[in-house]
Amino acid sequence: MTAVRLAFGGSGKRVAQALPFSQRPPALLVSYAYLREFLRVRPKMHFRDWSMDSGAFSAHSLGMHIDLDAYIATCKVLLQTDPQLSEVFSLDVIGDWKASLRNTEKMWAAGVPAIPTFHLREPEHVLLTMAREYPKVALGGGAYYRKKDAWAEQCFARIWPHRIHGLAYGSEKSIMLLPWESVDATNWEIGPTKYGSWKTYGNLSVRGEALNLRVEVDHYLAVEDRARLRWAKEMKMIGAPEAVST
Repeated sequence: MTAVRLAFGGSGKRVAQALPFSQRPPALLVSYAYLREFLRVRPKMHFRDWSMDSGAFSAHSLGMHIDLDAYIATCKVLLQTDPQLSEVFSLDVIGDWKASLRNTEKMWAAGVPAIPTFHLREPEHVLLTMAREYPKVALGGGAYYRKKDAWAEQCFARIWPHRIHGLAYGSEKSIMLLPWESVDATNWEIGPTKYGSWKTYGNLSVRGEALNLRVEVDHYLAVEDRARLRWAKEMKMIGAPEAVST
């Protein structure tokens, strides 16, 4: 399965409006920072499954602290009670790969099969260690890096075939370039509402909080369909799970 996960942003009402029950469901990625809002509006949304991101980058940017024990406890409860939660990402310590790996080890020891993230400019041996010790690895830290696709290619060259997630690799160009098992996209919501940039319509002066973004959801579902056709053979090689619509 090649999954394009739509990142759940701060406006739960707007996201819920874009995912009515009568429509085809996408996959979601939810930051721990937005978990409470996600759970509040969840009954109004139709989605296929979801993964939990620790929100470490956002917390670091805002000077906030995420307690590892609290994150582990929350993940354990949700993994046991929520069949739609498919994956959990490890809690990163931005700028400290050793601490990040320790967090991943602690999460696995506590029974949470967390996905570690290899960040731009970290030592190559960290990536090799992650791929050797964990079934899936995420690539991150390159959202604003102009050559992030070339960096991702180098990472793939070192650990493929392996299950890999691309954090902020939601552009069609990036998705079609490499056989990601999954990626997440933030621009489906931020682009139109903040900048008037639509994948469906192009650049418009229409922006703001009251927009129905269903057409953007459909765009990413169409990209996901094309990626699944392109990378079907590669997904079988890495044992990626089959897609299930609900």
